[in-house]
Amino acid sequence: MKLPKFLYFRPKTIEEALATFTAYDGNAVYLAGGTDLIPRMKLGLKKPMAVIDLKGIEELKKVRVENGTIMIGSLVTLFELSKTPMIKEKFPALFEALLFTSCETLQMRGTIGGNILQDTRCLFYNQSEFWRKAKGPCVKTGGERCHVIGAKECLSNYMSDTAPALLSLEASLKLIGIEGEREIPLRDIFTGNGVSPFSLRPGEILCQISLPNEVTKGGYEKLRLRGSIDYPLLGIALSGSGEKVKIAIGGIGPIPKVWEGKLEEIPSGMQKLSQETKAIANTILDPLYRKEMIPVLSQRLAKRVFGS
Repeated sequence: MKLPKFLYFRPKTIEEALATFTAYDGNAVYLAGGTDLIPRMKLGLKKPMAVIDLKGIEELKKVRVENGTIMIGSLVTLFELSKTPMIKEKFPALFEALLFTSCETLQMRGTIGGNILQDTRCLFYNQSEFWRKAKGPCVKTGGERCHVIGAKECLSNYMSDTAPALLSLEASLKLIGIEGEREIPLRDIFTGNGVSPFSLRPGEILCQISLPNEVTKGGYEKLRLRGSIDYPLLGIALSGSGEKVKIAIGGIGPIPKVWEGKLEEIPSGMQKLSQETKAIANTILDPLYRKEMIPVLSQRLAKRVFGS
């Protein structure tokens, strides 16, 4: 599979990146680590006129502490972040999620911003252009119906490992775009629509992820077939204390689910959330099994973190 032809730019500032995006009338994409974008371009799922490589913008590669907040630049690689002492000490859910993401080779290339903004996935979408033409377009590729359930909605899976961990830690995002700068809670970036999973405005760049500078308890559990490389077929992150915990669930459907409550409420809360989760046969595991693993992994995680 070959990459389509495109123009390549490597700006040194955010302003230069935005100007380049505007110059190509929106027919451009931003490149961070490229571990999600480049394979999609090779599959013909993305055919931009211009690729804007953000790795020349040094200010997006830093981790700093300011006014009680830890600020993580969106271009910090997953590997670098996992080796940052304060991440392991204060955010065990995020630390474990970083370790569970793919493998070290890809962690050295992939960025935290790119991992958050990776596109949703489906067995009927992430295929070659030749394969998709034989099958016909699904909702996500401009067709009228989902190939799995025949509906007019897309339930492709959002498979970031780090996003559930960041949601459990109440992370917020700093976005800079053509219309200016804004900061939003991470949960507000998700639309729940598998076709367009993020609420980004045209040309917006994810610049920073912010976390409260507090020590937390937590962890991450992941359902997958192999011990490395695989995307999560279900990912569960937990952060908090024994009195109050927050659980975020990803890898099943186009939007992560978040639950908050007391430790002793986890079994009933996760059972209810499992029943409400809509899973379809668009991965290599049975959807009912994935749903039933939500309370199993959640209780396993709570026992590991809190010992009860």
